[in-house]
Amino acid sequence: MPEEFEVVDGQQRLSAIWEFLDGELKLPPKIAEKYGGPTYDDLPDAVSDAFDDFEIEYDEITSADEEELKEFFQRLQEGLPLTSSEKLNAVHSKLRDYCVKLAKHKFFSETTVVRDKRYAFFDIVAKVMTLEIEGLDGGLRYEDVKNVFDSNANFSGRSAVARRVSQALTMLHEAFQKSTNMLRNRTIVQSIISLSCRLLDAGMKPAHSKVLCKFVGEFLIELNRQVELGVSATDPDYLAFQRTVNANVKSGPRTRQNILIRKLFSFDPTFYDKLSSLDTAACGITASNQATAQRIRDLVADINEEYGAKFGKDLFKPTNKTTKALTSLGKPVDNYDKYKTFVEHLYFLFRESTGTRLEGILPESFADVNDLRTMLQHDVDHGKAAKVRSKRRKLGLAFMKYAGATNPKTVDPQRFVVIQSNLVNALEADLRVLRNKYS
Repeated sequence: MPEEFEVVDGQQRLSAIWEFLDGELKLPPKIAEKYGGPTYDDLPDAVSDAFDDFEIEYDEITSADEEELKEFFQRLQEGLPLTSSEKLNAVHSKLRDYCVKLAKHKFFSETTVVRDKRYAFFDIVAKVMTLEIEGLDGGLRYEDVKNVFDSNANFSGRSAVARRVSQALTMLHEAFQKSTNMLRNRTIVQSIISLSCRLLDAGMKPAHSKVLCKFVGEFLIELNRQVELGVSATDPDYLAFQRTVNANVKSGPRTRQNILIRKLFSFDPTFYDKLSSLDTAACGITASNQATAQRIRDLVADINEEYGAKFGKDLFKPTNKTTKALTSLGKPVDNYDKYKTFVEHLYFLFRESTGTRLEGILPESFADVNDLRTMLQHDVDHGKAAKVRSKRRKLGLAFMKYAGATNPKTVDPQRFVVIQSNLVNALEADLRVLRNKYS
């Protein structure tokens, strides 16, 4: 049979042959010209005889259960490369069946713009379920996911994991309400679903989904912006996130989740209080603060070198106080007293040491440090009542930006590590802009 007549699906092939023989199916003009006519009756005798003599080989499977049929399908398809999701779809497991069911959720078809090509929705769900069962360090390669399918052959759709993932999809679908072009990448969609599952497991209520939805939108916008900046990017977290999207490494899911959690706390610090069972150490916040502190030390040194080459002096004047501040930036801040010391160190480094050299171009985070220190001083209430109220509002707004509250004396002590994270991240971003200015 000429290759033009080949059809992938066996039933479609047989149907097309009978329609062609009955004159109901015509060949396309180019094919008709090649073989001598558009219908079977129009074909030259030699071509129609060859068509009649062609033998079709097929296998008929009888007395086979579903598991055997799936196994036969996989062997039969060896001639065509199967994607991992297509192979997984043939695994005999109730977990596989549940993934097929969830892949039909309206979230995928109505909220994302991912094309459901070659089991794309099923692939996303399979990876989400694998991470929910195995944890964030679970592998997402074919063999890893298949092992999870095999070991959960009797998976229950009424289990805690099943209910959580289903609830996360429904919550996201209702929160977004409409299709969004931002949700077009499989790995990012998987990460957002996994984040929702993690937050639900930690105590987040579906009522908070609107804030989560807004965060996701702003995170993805900033992710695109930072990636486009490339070497000029001001936040390396976004570049680290994108690297895990581009490369299928085992540590990718945990890296993405930790970055998302940290950025969520930065977007809305009050989320930390809503997630009472979420361990900040598990999110890598402390480790991230230490890494950011080291980058700040490097940036200060780089800026001083570039600034000194132009103006013959350091931008950040080195003193015993600034040296102490630089060495202590990454130390965990977990109570009010440590917060006061931390802010004092920031003031010495980013305000006192620069003097008037940044007058007129003072970065926003540097100005905030000054306000946060003023807030901790006892002379805030001195002066006329109207000016005192205005000053207190201004200082409260500065603290609100990093803490989600207006008074450091009233926040949960555990939230100070999040405040520390938000401050050092803002300072690093402004330092990168300064470095670009003087380089």
